[in-house]
Amino acid sequence: MNDSSGDAPWWETAFGEHYETLYAHRDDASAVDEVAGLLPRLRQVRGPILDACCGNGRHLAALRAAGLPAFGFDLSADLLASAKRRPACRDRLVRCDMRTPALSGGWGAVLVLFTAFGYFDDETNAAVLASYARLLAPDGVLVLDLPDPDQVRRTLVSRSERVTPCGRLIEERQIVARRVEKTVSIESSGKPAHTYRESVRLYGPEEIAALGATCGLIIDAVWPSLRCAQSDDRRHVYWLTRSQSP
Repeated sequence: MNDSSGDAPWWETAFGEHYETLYAHRDDASAVDEVAGLLPRLRQVRGPILDACCGNGRHLAALRAAGLPAFGFDLSADLLASAKRRPACRDRLVRCDMRTPALSGGWGAVLVLFTAFGYFDDETNAAVLASYARLLAPDGVLVLDLPDPDQVRRTLVSRSERVTPCGRLIEERQIVARRVEKTVSIESSGKPAHTYRESVRLYGPEEIAALGATCGLIIDAVWPSLRCAQSDDRRHVYWLTRSQSP
């Protein structure tokens, strides 16, 4: 297989026009279910809510349907175009990079859902978290939804195949130096395989606590699911708030 991603960073290739078709199971119904679990606490925040790396807007639409003053940003022009087709998201979107979010502060909550963190090297990931901390209002909360790294190590499937409307999807995975490295190949009859790679850093609670401390955030709670603290989807959903220490 040939890598057809060229010199573009993987996060620019992975979230292109094919993404929604390949991962159609990541749908609006699941987003509504996930947002419902966050609502009791999000309704208590003061200030608007920012859905960071909002993709096609499925979580943002659910937040808006629940009556919350939510906005979103993403880097993918393809996914933002899809989000803009949602009436609830229209005029509430901006295109920017998570490393340099072109937004003012004062947000009551910043949501980073569905493993939209860990794309870069450790130094840059720390800078991303710090940029989110700067966006928060003094009493704001950062919700960081990440996989449980121990669960990932126990259950990682090294190779999978399935047929999609884009063609046969082949995904190969391995863990290298605390990162999940994935090669994705889309094979369609009569066309060269479209192949790209993904690389996401796994973070455990101690590491998130240490990263948060560098930008004045502490872990207020860790849920095992977006749906609520009592469910267990083998996730780590961190609620980070500002440290009260001088």
